[in-house]
Amino acid sequence: MSIKLSGGIILATGENGEFQVLEGSCIVVNGKYIEYIGPENEAPAADEVKDMKGRILMPGIVNSHCHGPMTLLRGIGGGLALQEWLTTAIFPIEDKLIPEDVRIGEVWAVMEMLASGVTCVSEMYDFPEQMWQVLKETGIKGNVSRVGLSFSDTEEIPAGRFKECVDFAENFKDEDDRVLSEFCLHSEYLTKEPFVKRIAEANKSLHKTMNIHVSETKLEHEECKARHNGLTPVQYLEKCGILDERTYGAHCVWVEKEDLDIMKDKKFSVAFNPSSNCKLASGFAPINDMLAKGINVGIGTDGTASNDNLNMFEELHLGSLLIKNSAKDATVLNAETVLKMATVNGAKALGRNDTGELKVGKRADIIAVSMDKPHMYPAFDIMNLLVYSAQGSDVVMTMVDGNILYENGIYMTIDAEKAKADMKSSVLRLYK
Repeated sequence: MSIKLSGGIILATGENGEFQVLEGSCIVVNGKYIEYIGPENEAPAADEVKDMKGRILMPGIVNSHCHGPMTLLRGIGGGLALQEWLTTAIFPIEDKLIPEDVRIGEVWAVMEMLASGVTCVSEMYDFPEQMWQVLKETGIKGNVSRVGLSFSDTEEIPAGRFKECVDFAENFKDEDDRVLSEFCLHSEYLTKEPFVKRIAEANKSLHKTMNIHVSETKLEHEECKARHNGLTPVQYLEKCGILDERTYGAHCVWVEKEDLDIMKDKKFSVAFNPSSNCKLASGFAPINDMLAKGINVGIGTDGTASNDNLNMFEELHLGSLLIKNSAKDATVLNAETVLKMATVNGAKALGRNDTGELKVGKRADIIAVSMDKPHMYPAFDIMNLLVYSAQGSDVVMTMVDGNILYENGIYMTIDAEKAKADMKSSVLRLYK
């Protein structure tokens, strides 16, 4: 099945790796892949033609750090600092979660993401089998893991967690690599060194991506140094061997100069989470320093308990403004850089080299952003418009691997009414 997307403004990737804004061109999708980008009159024939006039066609957005099932905890504990927020608001509800709740919360999260242009997501949460199944059934791309936790140097607490982490990373395989399994350590502060070293050793043969929270708060960062003879979380992870395989870390707010050198050397990627870091008052990650070092930086929403939405366009807008203001320099973090962070950089962080760009041969992960509303005109600068004017609600089509999953308010793979009823049922049970 081939589809021609005709008449839109295309944010494509040129041979030099820079974005190109193309008008008078079209995209032809054949199966899972982009077959053609170029002038309409030279395009190959397609089975279906979709009129994209008044739309911007851009790469699907990669949410590089998310806890999707936390839609069930949206907004609770507002006004609390991270550690108090976790212990008094989040953990008591999470203790009540059952696998079915996680499935329901993940479906609701995928609906929110598809409707705002996310085509790929990194998911870190409990009951990963449920999340894996939801991603498979709904058609979105994603990385999923069993969260690594360890609360004792001498005993395995939680019991069996190491085997669960390895089994999930090794055995959950998708025939077309749309949903990938990976390793995950929740953080330095929720794992013990023997466990961390065992995970690093296990990954020497599997070569999976590794997902972890790193230096989110100053307290976390400094307590790690106190526990490990002055080693920061990044330095500690390097010592344990974790960074010998592709690793991406969420937050990285309090990383130090020496950490940046290690991150560059080890090809460590960062998931920038501007809304979550602001709401929890964690601070601002040194994004400009990271980019200057050549460190790969993506963007994520975090979970809806600390954001409180999964709108990646909001993260683009806010993230750019925060870093410009913290640097006192309006020239840094321009629109193209931010868009790359949300697309190709995020894909790279998740170990995916076949998505994040509109380019012939890449997977057909494409979104259409409407220019119909007043805030989208005039359109003098398309990249500026996408970062500073566009809203998640302007997305009118989301395509993954050549399949349209969402269009004009309609979900093609999700029963929206059932999903809403399921959410109400879970919320009533969890908060009664």
